[in-house]
Formats: sequence, structure tokens, C-alpha cells
Amino acid sequence: MRGVSLSISPGTLLAVVGPNGAGKTTLMKLLSGSLPPQEGDVTLNDRPLSGLADRERALAIAVVPQSESSPFPVTVREMVGMGRYAHLGPWERSGARDRTVVDHAMARCAVAEFADRQLSELSGGERQRARIARALAQEAPVLLLDEPTAGLDLRYRMELFHLLRQLRAAGLGVLVITHDLNLAARFADRLMLLDRGRALARGTPDEVLARASLEAVYQWPLRVVAHPGPGSDTGAPQTVPLRRDDP
Repeated sequence: MRGVSLSISPGTLLAVVGPNGAGKTTLMKLLSGSLPPQEGDVTLNDRPLSGLADRERALAIAVVPQSESSPFPVTVREMVGMGRYAHLGPWERSGARDRTVVDHAMARCAVAEFADRQLSELSGGERQRARIARALAQEAPVLLLDEPTAGLDLRYRMELFHLLRQLRAAGLGVLVITHDLNLAARFADRLMLLDRGRALARGTPDEVLARASLEAVYQWPLRVVAHPGPGSDTGAPQTVPLRRDDP
């Protein structure tokens, strides 16, 4: 990646958008510390991310992958409880506060009623909420999410973005990678548009989602219209792909 510069501040929801191959997955790996940068720096509170121990990094950054599989059966409560590992010493068992944090995270993500069910028994949207609950149980100030709405229906996509806004309002710094331009425009404070490893545009949704830029990046005709409302997102730019035979 070249020329990509961003910061994740408390109380901000940043959405990174772009077509397949734009570099979104690479960016997520760089920000989470799983991939060292070949040039430039990734810092956490002015400290190089590569110099932090795994536990220290986990206390600062929580990552929600697009999907994952478990090699063994696990309940929702057990899976969310994994978010407390960074807070425990070697061979230390979870205590009352850990259980309280896990319960609160499950309630916040609306999965408390599934606490004792196997994760494999849940729907895709329910599993994704459980993954976010695990990330919240880490009590990290920065939350990174990779395509959290992939494969989900309309209801679950809306619920997840509403949850991200609530987390942002609670003071977390949230970065979400998404293909959904319209939800990004309605919920995010700022957007970054990637194209072939470069940041083509960054700023507010109105500044980033310009027709000319989007058509150049996605190689498809489209229109950008204002969201009709009602709601606080009235007027947010919405992208409408056109058919090839449309005027």
C-alpha cells in the first residue's frame, strides 16, 4: 500500500470502502499488527505497533474477522469469554469481574439469550453479534471490523451498523471495512475510498462519495442521490448502480 494515512480516534466511526483488490484486507492486517509494514509506520499512542507484545496489543485493539471457524464446540458464553484472556495471567481463572464484563458484552450485543447455546446453532447475524461481544469483552479502546455484514440480510445489516454507532457514541474508536457504500454513508463519520492500494479520497461521506470518483474506481455507471429519510441520516449520499442500457 502507498500513500495511505489514517487515524482512529475515540468516539469516531471510520468506514473504509473500495472494490475487490483495493487493499482493504491488507490494511486490516497492517492495523491489527498481523502484517508488518514494508514502509511507513503503524503506531498506537505514538508507539510502533510491531514493538508491542501480543497481550499489550490485545488490550488496545479488538478485531472482529469477517468469518472464522472453531475446531471444537463452544457456547456463546465461552466464546465471548475468550475476550478476557488478555486480562488474565498465566493459569489465572476468570473471576467475578470477568463474568460481569462478559454478561454486559452479551447483553449489549443482544446475544445474552443464546449464552448457553452452541455457536454453531446460531444464524449468521447472531454469530457475528457474538463475535462483536467477544471483542467488547476485551475492553479495548479500538475496534476493527472486517466486512461484518457480509452475507447478512437487511435486518442484521441495519442492526450491526446501529450497534457500531452506539459503540462509537460510548467512546470507542471504530474502523469498519465494508463493501456497503450506502450503509457506510448513513452511519460513518468519515470514509476512506481505497483503489489499488492507494487512498483515492478521504473525508465526510459527501466529500468521498462523488459520482466521478466512484465510477472511476468501480468501473460502472452510477448515480449518487440523497437519502430521502426520515431520520438523522436524511440527505446522506446513496449510490445507485445503473443498468448498462439506462440513460
